[in-house]
Amino acid sequence: MTLRKRISNLQWQEMFSLKSIGRYALSIFLILPGVLFLFLGFQWLVAPESGASALMMPLLAGAGLNSQISDIGGLFLGMGLLVMGAVTTRKGDLLFSVAVILSCIAVYRVLAFSLHDATLPMQSIALEVVLAIWFFVASRILSEEAPKDA
Repeated sequence: MTLRKRISNLQWQEMFSLKSIGRYALSIFLILPGVLFLFLGFQWLVAPESGASALMMPLLAGAGLNSQISDIGGLFLGMGLLVMGAVTTRKGDLLFSVAVILSCIAVYRVLAFSLHDATLPMQSIALEVVLAIWFFVASRILSEEAPKDA
């Protein structure tokens, strides 16, 4: 076997190794919620009425509308950019940030229910907790695969 064929064969084996397939799968399962976050962020900018109805809230007017669009749209856009940045740079810290934000949102939902008699949206809380756990785990995986400085 020639040297060129051996190198080609090694590249082929490396490309389809379990570690490599795992990296691709991890990236895909991170990109999906990242794209959703980006979509929701842009939705608040271009069609805030559909963004509000998707979150089961009324669309406010005046300064309230401005706060709704900027705060909620910016939150989703920021989380989407952090997720995409983590996938691109393979830096787990960015995913950790998103996981902390989602955890805080879930805790605030429970506190709003407990302290202010707000409706408790269990589906939203469940989704936020599942995504937060996923991002915490993925952040750990990305941090472990990063090269260690000597």
